[in-house]
Amino acid sequence: MLRRFNYTGRKRIVKSNVKISIIGEEDEEKSFRAILDLDNLNLPRDSRVYIETYHRMMQSQRYSFGTINKLSHPDDTSLGVLGLTANLRFRVFVVDETGKILASAERIGIEREVKKTSLLPVEITDLGDVLWNIEMVGEDGGPILELNERIPAIKTVAAHDPRFIHSVYPAVVREILTHMAVHENLDLQSPDVDWQSNWLRFSERISLSPPERKYSEAKDDVIEWINGVVQAFSRLRKKDWNDSRLNRWDL
Repeated sequence: MLRRFNYTGRKRIVKSNVKISIIGEEDEEKSFRAILDLDNLNLPRDSRVYIETYHRMMQSQRYSFGTINKLSHPDDTSLGVLGLTANLRFRVFVVDETGKILASAERIGIEREVKKTSLLPVEITDLGDVLWNIEMVGEDGGPILELNERIPAIKTVAAHDPRFIHSVYPAVVREILTHMAVHENLDLQSPDVDWQSNWLRFSERISLSPPERKYSEAKDDVIEWINGVVQAFSRLRKKDWNDSRLNRWDL
């Protein structure tokens, strides 16, 4: 069990002083590498430093990084099952001998060497009897495709099985665009956040530009646009699933 820390009266660690990158290929067990600059905190030099990884649906993991005056990167920073999750986050704590937190930084993201924008992060989780699900809980409320861990080799199935590809992914596209245009009644010409802009660019690249009016003002036009994007996506999938522009779900 993780030790409980006291958060009272802590200082704030500037996120720019914490750099965290992920180590490991797609199908390998991942670990992380952290670079910390804590010299400007003016804290007792024997204060202990920890980094904690966490995710919204999973237990966190904690790693000791030595003390302020002698930072020591652990030999083992493997992420285990947390390495399979999208939107993994990190915390940095500096604590005294009583467990009181003297300084911290919250919700630290990952420094990515390759700058790609992921349209659809994927997570493997227990969905009971459901094969897949879309949760709008990613960065800025963006979509995450959840796949059922109870299905043998579900990642391979999702990437290569034509039955999955041609039945599930068009439905995924329809659900996400419907969420944006219908449920959020979004102005499709002026999206609020990056993930919405990315999905609109994606739809324009494979099909048509979105309507200039909201769903509440032009329901038929918006539904026709969604149907057109889904049809175009399905044609591309049928034509060439190996097209890396769409297979990788990035821009």
